[in-house]
Amino acid sequence: MRILVMGAGALGSVAGGFMAAAGHTVHLVGRPSHMNAIAEAGLHITGIWGDHQVQNLTPHTDAADVKGEAFDFILLTVKSYDTKDAVAAVVPLVDANTLICSYQNGLGNAEIIAHAIGWERTVGARVIFGTRINTPGHVEVTVIASPTALGVYTHEAPGDRVRAIARAMNEAGLPTVYTEDIRGLLWAKVAYNCALNPLSALLDLPYGALPEIRHSRAIMDDVIEELYNVARSLDVPLEPDTADAYKAFFYEKLVPPTAAHYASMREDFLHHRRTEIDALNGAIVRYGEGHGISCPTNQMLVRLIHARECAYGTAPG
Repeated sequence: MRILVMGAGALGSVAGGFMAAAGHTVHLVGRPSHMNAIAEAGLHITGIWGDHQVQNLTPHTDAADVKGEAFDFILLTVKSYDTKDAVAAVVPLVDANTLICSYQNGLGNAEIIAHAIGWERTVGARVIFGTRINTPGHVEVTVIASPTALGVYTHEAPGDRVRAIARAMNEAGLPTVYTEDIRGLLWAKVAYNCALNPLSALLDLPYGALPEIRHSRAIMDDVIEELYNVARSLDVPLEPDTADAYKAFFYEKLVPPTAAHYASMREDFLHHRRTEIDALNGAIVRYGEGHGISCPTNQMLVRLIHARECAYGTAPG
């Protein structure tokens, strides 16, 4: 395949690096320091999936510099608040066969892609593996909770083709499966992120410490309850199908494998960057408001995160 990774930070570099190592043609668009290091010495991937040096990547610092034929598959790995601009930047690089995948956190990204190219060419991804850039050109895979799941949103989409892409990614060393329920899986992931990320960032604690403190555990319980109430109003099929069942699964199965992991939102705080809170807890609040459902705990976390952003000057206007 001819693949473009738009927003190739740690996560996108890992995905693109493994696909390039498997023989696919991969272009990256990312920040200058990281892209320049890759251009000079290749991409070095370390961590739980082994040690890899990838040389056959084509890095760019601007999508406008990308030339050649349209891409078969575009992975968007930008922050959710940059999705609209990223989609606009890659639209000139697509043709009628190009699929664009939201390889991102949060809710609302797929809708932006579909508005530009249609639901039949929009792919969703539930991604639960952790990465970081240690130095420019050097990325590390730190943790995985479950294989990445790819799926489509409409019967008009080429499900068989996306299934083949999922298989190709898995064979390249990126644990990946195809799902018929991408919407439900994405909401379940958002439940995981909404419960853990703001508290990990605000309290400066790893995921595994949060359930051990009764106050933070009570907050996480409320976040999940509110999310399930909103999902039910939107007819989103969640698995498990009740908040209580999800909480048991969350505390017993999801948190332990990532117990030592800190939320990327904590890194945003440390580097004075804007967070993705509006695509996580903020999205739950917005969907709830649209259906007359109050989400006070999620709203409180949104306000606390924005207050912290305001303290260092990166809160949205």
